[in-house]
Order: sequence, then structure tokens, then C-alpha cells
Amino acid sequence: MKIRASTVAAASRGDLVIVLASEGAADIDAGAGLRAALVEAKKTGDLRRGFRKATVFHPTQRGLLRLAVVGLGKGVDITTERLRRAAAVAQSRAAELGVGEFALVLGKGALGDVEPEAAGVAIAEGLALGAYRYDPPRRDKPKPRHGNACKVALVGTAAQERKFSAGTKHGIVAAAATAFARDIENQPGNVLTPSRLASVARGLAGGRLKVKVLDRAAMQKLGMNALLGVARGSAEAPKFLVLEYRVPGAKDNVCVVGKGITFDSGGISIKPAGKMDEMRYDMCGAGAVMGLFHALAHGGLGTQKPKCNVIGLIAATENMPGGAAQKPGDVVRAMDGHTIEVLNTDAEGRLVLADAICYAKKFYKPKRIVDLATLTGAVVVALGHEMAGIMGNDQRLIDDLIAAGKRADEPLWQLPLWECHRDQVRSKFADVANINGPQYGNGSTAGGAFLSFFAGETAWVHLDIAGAAYGALAKDYYKGGATGTAVRTLLDWIRTL
Repeated sequence: MKIRASTVAAASRGDLVIVLASEGAADIDAGAGLRAALVEAKKTGDLRRGFRKATVFHPTQRGLLRLAVVGLGKGVDITTERLRRAAAVAQSRAAELGVGEFALVLGKGALGDVEPEAAGVAIAEGLALGAYRYDPPRRDKPKPRHGNACKVALVGTAAQERKFSAGTKHGIVAAAATAFARDIENQPGNVLTPSRLASVARGLAGGRLKVKVLDRAAMQKLGMNALLGVARGSAEAPKFLVLEYRVPGAKDNVCVVGKGITFDSGGISIKPAGKMDEMRYDMCGAGAVMGLFHALAHGGLGTQKPKCNVIGLIAATENMPGGAAQKPGDVVRAMDGHTIEVLNTDAEGRLVLADAICYAKKFYKPKRIVDLATLTGAVVVALGHEMAGIMGNDQRLIDDLIAAGKRADEPLWQLPLWECHRDQVRSKFADVANINGPQYGNGSTAGGAFLSFFAGETAWVHLDIAGAAYGALAKDYYKGGATGTAVRTLLDWIRTL
């Protein structure tokens, strides 16, 4: 979607002008150019300003074909999430009305207590993500879409308008990166294979961003047997993706690691048939990493200059029950020498992440590691689909990511990770087992406990996004399928380093 910041005067004319307005004030102040039209609209008695309420009018004012008002509710209740959703509602109304370009004006008081820059981010994200549609492969071409261009303006001081405009620029990049991740994540497993994912990653390369892809032979040479064990049952070749975004003058590295299981049958410990098709989403951790680097490649840092290089690592493979597939009870050796007893081949995500974390430590010696994975069904039981679980060995890093998630309206909930949880995954036949016993429960924490052995002393955080990656409640800027979760959180966090 094409979004551009505008002046209130320029946005007050056209085929459709939509005003975001809060409840409370007797009249809506959306600038002099819309004053008469809004007074006229109020006389109808239909001007509603409750949250997400939308009303369309046909004013007699010259130069203005249609005027719509989308409500924000009470000013004290306005948040970035409300602004994001209201913007998506506005985009949806514009699409329904069949216009090409429309204008969105935030009336006086429409920000509530939200800072103008944060409001600009949320508005741009709401518009762009509200317009997002995944185009599945069909016989007929998709119909042309409407409401895909918007001029945005804020009624405020000159300083507020500048900050708002800056926010919209960042929001445009963040939303495009999230849509990029959604597009990858929604593709079926026979289309988005590990090789295809590697090809998409190579397409991001350029400027400061370099991409390298390791094949099976290279992984064998490095001793990445945990990852290769998962890949054994599949006819598709595994790939290990390395994305490097170098910041001039930066000496330290941060590594962001994504689970890239492009389809997960469960392997020999095969999953039930019901909803197995949803295992196309088992690479949403990789999708989040790819989305982050899409943002970095398109100016997502803005004027910020982190003190660290950003390294993305994606372990990509299928998990299939072929004749060569690893079996429950097999023992494999990870890249750092740890031996792993594979008690359940459907706990494969932590195996590929283990080697990816080992790779990060060996070649980049990072100050921080963040991994993201659709790791456990248990996190869905614990937290549902509206938030992700977070745990790790460094409280400051955990707190920083929780704060970034709060700013991005992608909430994270901390789960415990104690020494007793590490004890639960120690093995009699190897150093560690890839699951704990059923008598212990805490399946999500067990996954994190397993990964902690490979993170060692390096500051590390694990995000279990199995619930948040798909299946969430529809909320105007998300209709269904993959959510693209964590892209905006990661970008916000990187901008603070």
C-alpha cells in the first residue's frame, strides 16, 4: 500500500476523506477545510465516535465527494493499538467504497496521550496491514483491490506533525516487512521448501546486507548433526541461511535465530492428521527473522545507528518420516559436541536451533542471542494465541524484549526457566534429551531448558511464538493465516541497541 504524509489542507479534498475522532468534545476539529462538512454531518444525528464505529456522509461541500468518520472512543482509552485498528477500519471502508486513493485525517485530540511519533507508526501499520491479503495460487487472477493509496495528516502543532510524519515513515517499513513475513509464512510446504526460502533470502542481499547459504555438505563438515538428523527423512535438501547486516563502526554482534521447519509432519513420531496442514507455519520463527532483515534492507533503522552488527541465522529443513529418518532413542552430536538423545522426533525445532546457536557462538561470538520458534503446543495451552512466551538466561535482555513487544503491541509473557527445568532434560544415554518426561509437564519451559545448554554463558532469550504466529483473533489489521508476529518487536528492539 502506498502511504504518504500530507498536510491537513491537502488531505481535506478528494473522493473520500476519513476522519479519526475521539468522543468527548462537542465538535470534531479536523481543520478548517473540513469544518463545514463535519457540522453538516453532525446535523444528521448519525455521527458516531465509539471505537471502530464508521459512518459515511455525502456532504454538499465542493471538492469533497464523501466524508467518513471512524471513532476512537474516549480520549483516555486511546492507545497505539486502538489507532492501528481504527486505521485498518478506515482502509477497509475505503476498499468497500471502491476508491483508489483516500485521505485520513486525525482530528484534534485523536492521539489521546499517545506520542505523535508512536501514533504515526501505528497509523501506517494499521493502514498497510489492514490492506494486506495473501494471494493463494488459483486459476483466476485476483481482482484489483481498492483503497491502496492514502494521504495521512494530523491536526496538531508543527512539531507534532513532524514527529507524526517521521513515525509514518517507520511504520510503512515495519508494515511492509511484516507483510513480507506473512507472505512467506502463508505459502504451502511444497512451494516454500528450504531451497525456496534460501532463494528468497538471497533476494534481500545488497548494500550492507550479505547472505550466505550453507548446503548439506557444509553442515556435515561443521558437525551440525542435530540439524542434519532432522533433515534425514526428507527428500528436500536442508539449508542453513546466514544474513549479515553490518553497521559501520560496530564491533559487537547480536544474533537473531529462527526455526525454519518448512513443513513438520512430526517425523517418525508423526502428528495426528487433523490440522497437520497448519504445519506450513512451523517456519514462522524464520519468517520473523526474514521480515526483520527485509526492514533493515529498506531503511528500517531510520536515523538510528545500533552499536552492533545484526546477524540472522535460519536453520531450514522439513521434518518427514522417510526410511532414513531418525528414530526415537537415536543419539546425535551437536556442533559444539553436546550429545542429544532424541526421545521424540516431533521435538525437532529445538534440535535445529541448537546447531544454529552453536554456529552463532563459534563464528560471531555475539553479545546477545535471540531465538524465535513455533516450538511447542504447550505454549498455546498456557498463553493462547494473543501473546508469545519468553524465557532466557539474562533478565535485562528479557526485559528489553518485553518492552519492545509492548511498544509494538505484540505482548510477551515471561515463563520461568530454573535449574530444575534443566535437570528435567538431562539424559541417561546422552548429555541431554530433547524432551522431558510427561510427569513434569511444563513443555514450553522444557524446550527453553534444552536450548539453554547450547546458549551457555552468552546472554540469550528464547521466544516461543507457536500461539502468536497464527490463529489469533481477527483484529482489523489481521484477518487470518500467518500474523507475521515478532517482526515489529525485533525491529523496535534493534533500533534501541
